[in-house]
Amino acid sequence: MTLQDIVFVYQMQEPEELRWHGRRHAHGPGQYEVHYFLQGRGRFHLEQELWQIGQGTLFFCLPGQVHSIEATNLEEPLSYYAVLLELDQRDHPLQELLEREGRRWVARQIGTQFRFFFEELRERGLSSQETLRRAAEHQFISFCYLLAAPRGQERPRSSQAIHVEKALEVMQNSLNRPASLEDIARSVGISREHLVRLCQESLGITPMRYLRKLKVEAATSMLVSSRCSVKEISRHLGFSSEFHFSRVFKGITGLAPSRYRRVFRQRLGNAPRGERRVGEEP
Repeated sequence: MTLQDIVFVYQMQEPEELRWHGRRHAHGPGQYEVHYFLQGRGRFHLEQELWQIGQGTLFFCLPGQVHSIEATNLEEPLSYYAVLLELDQRDHPLQELLEREGRRWVARQIGTQFRFFFEELRERGLSSQETLRRAAEHQFISFCYLLAAPRGQERPRSSQAIHVEKALEVMQNSLNRPASLEDIARSVGISREHLVRLCQESLGITPMRYLRKLKVEAATSMLVSSRCSVKEISRHLGFSSEFHFSRVFKGITGLAPSRYRRVFRQRLGNAPRGERRVGEEP
């Protein structure tokens, strides 16, 4: 099994984003996709069926199934994780599981407590280290088998996982305003020192560095899919100045915001390998 792509889409509301994520498409043989929605309102189109998107809802797409995402209220924009995986002949047991159970994982309500799981999966799955990528693949396989288990047999979550998930929720909801370490710790209900230790142990990064990284990821989306100026983006994301934003952005991406926009705007709309748009030749 290979995790082909893992993305976090934050507050989908820019016109180009809406068009891209709203495209009707299907993935190729051996390719499966999971969408896990954290917030917002919308509808999930799967083949001829239409499902309401709710907080904590999971959608699973089999190879060849035509699907798209429709935002229905831009005042409550959608935020979600999407995982695209590809199986080969060696993955026959997992393929059997997904083909047997996958249709039951459409509009499956699993709650928002898997926020940390998907964030950790993204960090490891996109790592340059093969060992971490392999770890992410095994994590995802374990997740699929847990989904297939009878309800109520899941192990209780640790207090550490609960605190980290709450911290992630607070930070993901704080992207457009200033937030201090004290603010985040107070919202989680633990001390600053405890929060720093938990995030370093679980995410390998301090809370404030993680928050800056989230802001930069939101900025990359705005730079590529909107016409907002760099100054407007920096203000929207709660930076004290355009200079501060540019310095943080370049420190994480290696490119200044204006340079990033020029390089990546032309790449928007490049579909994953194996994807087929509806109406196009396979």
